[in-house]
Amino acid sequence: MAATRLACLLGHPVAHSVSPQIHNAAFAAANVDAAYLAFDVAPGDLAAAVDGLRTLGFLGANLTVPHKRAALALGDAITAEAEAVGAANTLFWDGDRLLADNTDVGALHTVFERDVGVTSGLETLVFGAGGAARAAAVALGRLGARVAVVARRPQAARDVAALARRWGAGGAAGGRPALVVNATPLGLHGEALPGMFMGLGEGQVALDLTYGAGESPFLAAARRGGARAFDGLGMLVEQAAAAFQRWTGRPAPLEVMADTAAAALGR
Repeated sequence: MAATRLACLLGHPVAHSVSPQIHNAAFAAANVDAAYLAFDVAPGDLAAAVDGLRTLGFLGANLTVPHKRAALALGDAITAEAEAVGAANTLFWDGDRLLADNTDVGALHTVFERDVGVTSGLETLVFGAGGAARAAAVALGRLGARVAVVARRPQAARDVAALARRWGAGGAAGGRPALVVNATPLGLHGEALPGMFMGLGEGQVALDLTYGAGESPFLAAARRGGARAFDGLGMLVEQAAAAFQRWTGRPAPLEVMADTAAAALGR
C-alpha cells in the first residue's frame, strides 16, 4: 500500500520556484515519507485544485502569487496569523480540520531583525499591496517601524498602511526611507521598478521579496548606489521551515533547506 503523501505549491506562475527542491531535501533529511510538487493553477481553478488535494489526502500546501488572499476561504478555519494579515500562504491539517495559515509574517520578522536590522521608528517604504505586502506591513508594525506604502491602486496602498498601523507601526514622516521593500512580482523576469525605487544609496537597504539566480534590477541598482541589498531567499527558507513544522510536527532541517535553496539558484 502506498504511504507517500503529497505536499505542493499552488501558484500562477510557479516555474521559477525552488520550493520543490527545498521541501524534498527537507523530507529526505527528516525521513518524512512525502513528496513536494509545484502546480501552475489559474485563479479560477484554485478551489477545485484544493478540493482535489483533499480527496487525495494531501499532507499540506503552500500558496503563492496570486492566490494568497483567495486561500483564506479554502480551509475549514483560518489561524490568527492569517486573519491578522488577511492572506494565507500555507494549508495544514489540525486533526480533521484544514487550516489556512500565514508563515510569511514570522519569516519576514526574522529577516527584518536578523538581516536588515529593523528597529522601532525606522523609516520604511513598502511597494505593493498584495499578500506579501500585507505580511510585511504586519511584521514591520510589530517591530514598531514607520511605514509608508506605494501601490498601483491608491486605496489598496492606504489599506496596507492602515494594517501596519493596526499592528504598531508609526505613520511615515515622509523623509528618506532607510528600508525599501519590493513586495510585488516585478523584477522576477528582469523588470525594473518605477524610477522612484531605483536610486537607493548609502545608509539605505533594499529588500526584494522576489528571488532568482541573479540580482533583480532593483537590487543591482541599490548595490551600485552603495545601499545594502537582500533578495527574498531568506524569507523563502524561513517560511518554508515554518510550513514544514506545521505539516510534520517536527523541527525543520533549516540548514539543509538553506543550502538546498542556495544550490538550486547556483549560489
